[in-house]
Amino acid sequence: MPKPVWISHRGLSQRYDENSLEAFAAACDAGFSWLETDLHSTRDNHIILSHDSVLENASTGSGNIAEMTRAELERTQLAKGGNHLFLDEFIVKFSKQHWVFDIKPGTASQSVKIISNMLLENIISIKNITFLFWNKKIQDHFIEDFPEAHCFSREAQCYRAGIAALCGFPMLGSIKKNIIYSIPAKKLSVPLLTKRIVQTFHDRGAQVIGYLPETTAEVQMCLNAGVDYILSNVQP
Repeated sequence: MPKPVWISHRGLSQRYDENSLEAFAAACDAGFSWLETDLHSTRDNHIILSHDSVLENASTGSGNIAEMTRAELERTQLAKGGNHLFLDEFIVKFSKQHWVFDIKPGTASQSVKIISNMLLENIISIKNITFLFWNKKIQDHFIEDFPEAHCFSREAQCYRAGIAALCGFPMLGSIKKNIIYSIPAKKLSVPLLTKRIVQTFHDRGAQVIGYLPETTAEVQMCLNAGVDYILSNVQP
């Protein structure tokens, strides 16, 4: 059974701020070759790596990122003392890793425009990125411009496909070839990642991410099931 690809979810943040330079560097030191991060755009067209659209939850500052400039954000610190990381810094520092860009919905159109320009100017390569979109319309327009783009399945698609596979009616889940579906190890104590369920996706030419296993037992569940990827906050 091939080993799964381990994806670092916002870097290793046990000691460092998530989505920070230090957290991603720690992930690379731990052996991760794929780094997942969250993208929001600022008022002056810079992309900052942040899960939340506001600063209050993970920063010493306050305010809505979309209404702030890069300079304003650079004057604030993250909760554990790190500095905010911007996309242009990230792509230089971690150029040897594969990136997973979670395009957050609040500024998705603006973020996609910035990324599209970077792709057209050959600042970044589409082959080095896997995308996650929350908005189907924005995703469809992006794929029209960049048909070679590789995207994870959106949340609603993953939920529908996972439930259909669990219930033994995969045809109702619209599982599609060459699509990657995120499935948690379990939901409400019901195991979702078993060999049978993962094989259901594989039989249809799809792949599966073990989504955020929280314990050693859940990691082992992902491994035993034969997932293709593991998105994790812990070391492999």
